[in-house]
Amino acid sequence: MLAKGFEWGVAKRYLLRPPSDGFISLNTILSIVAIALGVTALIAVMSVMNGFRAGLIESILGHQGHAVVYGYNHKIPDYEALVERLRTVDGVVKVRPYVEAQVMATKNGQSVGGIVRGLPPKHLSAEGMKDIAILRGSIEGLDEKGGIIIGYALARRLGVGVGDTITIVSPNTVSTPFGSTLRYLAFPVEAIVEIGLIQFDESFIGMPLELAQRFFRAGDTVSNIEVFLDDPENIDGALPQFDEIIGRSAVVRGWRSFNPALLGALQTERVAMFLILSLIILVAVFNVSSSLVMMVKEKSGDIAILRTMGATQSSIRRIFLIVGLTIGSIGIIAGGIMASLIVTYIEQIKNFVEWITGMTMWDPATRWISEIRADVNPTEVSITILVAMLLSFFATIIPAIRASRLDPVAILRHE
Repeated sequence: MLAKGFEWGVAKRYLLRPPSDGFISLNTILSIVAIALGVTALIAVMSVMNGFRAGLIESILGHQGHAVVYGYNHKIPDYEALVERLRTVDGVVKVRPYVEAQVMATKNGQSVGGIVRGLPPKHLSAEGMKDIAILRGSIEGLDEKGGIIIGYALARRLGVGVGDTITIVSPNTVSTPFGSTLRYLAFPVEAIVEIGLIQFDESFIGMPLELAQRFFRAGDTVSNIEVFLDDPENIDGALPQFDEIIGRSAVVRGWRSFNPALLGALQTERVAMFLILSLIILVAVFNVSSSLVMMVKEKSGDIAILRTMGATQSSIRRIFLIVGLTIGSIGIIAGGIMASLIVTYIEQIKNFVEWITGMTMWDPATRWISEIRADVNPTEVSITILVAMLLSFFATIIPAIRASRLDPVAILRHE
């Protein structure tokens, strides 16, 4: 008679070989490696996609706010009172009025399109712009200096640095004795900053609000008001309250409407990539299934002997289920470890690949954000592990059933 729980001992002998035979069979190693690579690819790629989406949204919202109030004809009168009322809404952490206009920035015959933002002093400071990296210069005291700050990509295109002067040309015309002409003024560059979104870094020009109001002849008005929430996901509940406060004096839009096509494409891509990369795990578990089928054929004599010693069909099924699920579990654990290493050292890996190949793997001009990042989603990791375990189980069940149905009499007759 066989002792209770003998299935684990038999499964261990099938998984491990004597050192003289290589300790672990090649099929077992290949099966574990295949599952590990599939899990690694799925977790790592989904984490990079999550990081790209999060970085993109953070960069966009850090520059545009979670909700933006647009004035008719680019003017919001009595904006200070409106700002105070917007601050009373639950969840609002910051309200920022500003003047925004498209301009042409010129230096030494080089002309580049830009977007000027005139910001209040408390927002045009290190504390107010803590999400923006100051690469060179200082943004303190711009009111007294009458200077501006610009994005690093715009500075590179114009070939200017801190202390240089650039000319800003407004599309609004002014009347002169000789007719209408464009309005333009020269401003010293006090700081060069990095917003993190290449499209903004190529066009951003920041200046004090009063200076922008005078230059664009906006009077005591602003063109827009940004509202920041403690949680951007609560924007749908806050928009009706903003509408009630604003009334018909302006129009308010939430951040999801800024780039709906882009956000929709990112979500669709996440789902599609998850399904496609899941096929890698599916292919890997096919290898597990084929390895178990070969093992059943190889161990048919052992199975027959176990049956004659009293092992039931369910015991034989459990042996091969233990073998298959152990292979799957080891592969999943190994894949999780490799994925965590990739996520942790994603920047170093990118730099190494660029050094080896001599190619730029992450171009901000085509990827929108300045740096690659990876954010692990616990839910997605759990789903990945669950999918891998289920596929390993289904790949194991058929060989296990086949092993349990072997006829010991027929096998021993030919031994």
